[in-house]
Amino acid sequence: AALVAGGEIVRFFFAPARGDEGLPRRLEAGDIVLGRIKKSAPALGGAIVDAGVGDALLPVKRDAAIIEGSAAVFRVTRPPLGDKGAVLSADWRKRLPHALALEIAKAEGAPRMLSAGFDSVVLIALQAQIFAPAPIVLDRYEAAAALSAAGFSASVDERAVDAAGIEDAIAPALEPEASLGGGARMLFSETPGGAVVDIDAGSAANDSRKPNDRLNAIAAAHLFPELSRRGIGGRVIVDFLPPSSAAARRALLQMLESPSATLYERRSGKLAPDGLFDLTAPRRDFSLLERASEASADGALIPGRRARLDWAARRAVAALERRLRRQPRQRFSLEAGAEILRYLETQPQWRARAIERHGARFDFRLKERTPRSFDVVEF
Repeated sequence: AALVAGGEIVRFFFAPARGDEGLPRRLEAGDIVLGRIKKSAPALGGAIVDAGVGDALLPVKRDAAIIEGSAAVFRVTRPPLGDKGAVLSADWRKRLPHALALEIAKAEGAPRMLSAGFDSVVLIALQAQIFAPAPIVLDRYEAAAALSAAGFSASVDERAVDAAGIEDAIAPALEPEASLGGGARMLFSETPGGAVVDIDAGSAANDSRKPNDRLNAIAAAHLFPELSRRGIGGRVIVDFLPPSSAAARRALLQMLESPSATLYERRSGKLAPDGLFDLTAPRRDFSLLERASEASADGALIPGRRARLDWAARRAVAALERRLRRQPRQRFSLEAGAEILRYLETQPQWRARAIERHGARFDFRLKERTPRSFDVVEF
């Protein structure tokens, strides 16, 4: 799913495929858990909670009473990131439909993830409530019915969802660069604690009309939507081109602090005379790159990251279903390498669900290509 603002996708949300919600998975932001307090952790400003799928931190006020061994319901406000565990909140009822909250409050027994059996669209709604509450538009009536049963409201508009181009927008958000036009670009380099963004003028540097100021203005307009789409949080350093004057630097800083740039929550730092700008954004979720890729295997010819196998397989099936939905009279082949096809064999329910939705108008074919890449072709 995606958050759309001003006709532009500015954030993605992810959940298991519908029907796979009960399979084991890691905690995600928005999940509801039944936890048991293990011990007080004053140095961390809270308590350690057994959440059933690992320990998590519950921040509490200094004078709050912590009863070790007590059980309660919590909401995940940040999943486990790197070597840091999940973070919980006791204010789990916030924005939840009343009937759903009443049902959750009845939970008892061993610590566990209470939202593990929720429909995927409900999981998406729980995530969206944390990051950006907004009206929900779905492309299928059965999904809307699942949301309605949980007490959420939504509308159905298949054309609007398709027009948003969610799947088409994911690939460019995973690229290390974003075009600014005229040969200029933004280069993104993620780090464990944030990111470095470089504004590269490229051939646009030949522009005689104060190219630095013009390109900086374009980059400032693109910066926060790009950071939001990529799910980048933490410390972010942006290397703008050197402004032509003190007045140009003030104008650039004003653009970076304008009300229209508030969608991406952050605390801005200083803008140096040479164009170096820093900011800090809450890191409450996995970045898109973290979800989609993993470190390359030891000994790889090209060090860095490669697509996660499960991610590549899911995107392949999503691309196939998108073509089947858009062209209901055409047949298609999903061409992929052996790795993806072997993975799809372990998930036969994906093929079965695609047949149920679109009929047997497709097949899977082995075609060696770049590892973990795929293509959907007509036949």
